[in-house]
Amino acid sequence: MTAPAPGAPSHPDAGLVRPLLVALTVLATLTLFLDPGAVQRAEAATSAVLARLAGVGSAHRIGDQVVFATADGLGGYDVSLGCTVAFLLLPYVVVTLGLLSIGRVSPLRAATALTAALVTVVTFNQLRLLAIAAAMHAWGPRTGYSRTHVLVGTVISTIGMVAAGAAYLAILLRGEGPRSRRASHVGTVARG
Repeated sequence: MTAPAPGAPSHPDAGLVRPLLVALTVLATLTLFLDPGAVQRAEAATSAVLARLAGVGSAHRIGDQVVFATADGLGGYDVSLGCTVAFLLLPYVVVTLGLLSIGRVSPLRAATALTAALVTVVTFNQLRLLAIAAAMHAWGPRTGYSRTHVLVGTVISTIGMVAAGAAYLAILLRGEGPRSRRASHVGTVARG
């Protein structure tokens, strides 16, 4: 096996992988902003399923709303664009595109980091919506929403963003493993 040339990146870039990943990320981002309702409907559908699984048996999606029976009758919430992951993921998308464009990380590492951030943010956002649904179901729409939307929702979202940022950075900043240590010693000659 031959060692990479001095100054060559330690990760191979398979030709069109990097530009393809950049193009797909840009396309997904444009789609998000050209049809934000798709994200809202997808998150509302996921939220309704999770609410049913958690015991809010009547939860179902109507457009971008999640509707269910509460202690006071029928209740629910809108999943507005501001309540989706769209804006929470934007910093990760922008940084990933920048890193890919300047070639600072391998496409695989960039895609893995972005996927980890996406999964973490989506998971915590769904937990936030589930907390709101459970509280509204238990205490009624007005009381349940007011108790959970701002305080509990903000705490869950903050924990989610910190976890997503930590996962994103851990993946981007970890070393290449034994291969990079071996490569750093290639060409070193012991003189005695």
